[in-house]
Amino acid sequence: MIFPLFSLGEIFKNALLNTLLGMGTVFGVLVFISLIISLFAFIPKIQEAFQKKSEPAQEATPVESKPAVSNGPEQTEMDDLELVAVITAAIAASAGISEDDFIVRSIRRVRADRWTQRH
Repeated sequence: MIFPLFSLGEIFKNALLNTLLGMGTVFGVLVFISLIISLFAFIPKIQEAFQKKSEPAQEATPVESKPAVSNGPEQTEMDDLELVAVITAAIAASAGISEDDFIVRSIRRVRADRWTQRH
C-alpha cells in the first residue's frame, strides 16, 4: 500500500475544504427546507381553487336530507346512567374504595367557589 505524505498545510487545507463542504451542504438543505415551509402558505389557496372547480358538479345533483329519528327520553336516560357510572368510578378511584361501598343518589352542580374555599 502506498501512503502519501502530506505537509501540515495540505492537511489543514483538506480539513478546511471538508468542513466548508459539509457546512455548505447543511446550509443548502436548510434553505431548501425553509423554501418548502414557505410554500405551505399557498396550500389553502390551492385547495380553495380545487373546491371551487368541484362545487358546480356537486350542485347539479342535490341530495335530499331526511330528518333524524330521535329516541327522546330514552337517550337522555341512557346518558344520565352513563354519567352516574362515570362519576361513581371517578369517586371510587379517587377515594381508593370499591364502587359497591357507596351509592350515588343525586348529582347537583356546585359553584366553583366551593372548591376554592376548602383548605
